[in-house]
Amino acid sequence: MNDRIFNIDYDKLIAWLVPRRIRKVRLHRYLRIVVSGVNFLYQDFRRFRKAKLYELMITPQVCYLERMLNDRYDFTQRRIVIVDSQDKPPFYIYQHAELKPKFISRTTENKPKFIYTAGESGLLQDDFVVLVPAAVSFNANEMRSLVKRYKLAGTRFKIQIV
Repeated sequence: MNDRIFNIDYDKLIAWLVPRRIRKVRLHRYLRIVVSGVNFLYQDFRRFRKAKLYELMITPQVCYLERMLNDRYDFTQRRIVIVDSQDKPPFYIYQHAELKPKFISRTTENKPKFIYTAGESGLLQDDFVVLVPAAVSFNANEMRSLVKRYKLAGTRFKIQIV
């Protein structure tokens, strides 16, 4: 759509619509005062339209999510990055320093049972991670709601400070 249809100069409009024989400076000033309320609403409409066009531009693609977050929180250096989470195979629930066995089983059982936490087995794994530098000041709840608004439905994410 042509954006010029939304560009209205009310001073020119007043000059065009007032007949030439009654055009006076005093009448022009009076009509500018009368139209000032409409001009205020027009400027408010233009700001609203610009904000909505920006919101419509943001999609669940990573580049647009990064752009939205950097526009909001880190406009100059643009250091906020979105990365895919790591797919790691599940690991055992012990530390090497504990010197525990790698699996737990009863002596009567033939098969050992491996113990995993839900996060280790990949059940609660996030689909992507938002990496935010520690130098960037942000409200975590606000950032979470912004990402939830624009992310793809059904995807999970985590905000991590690096």
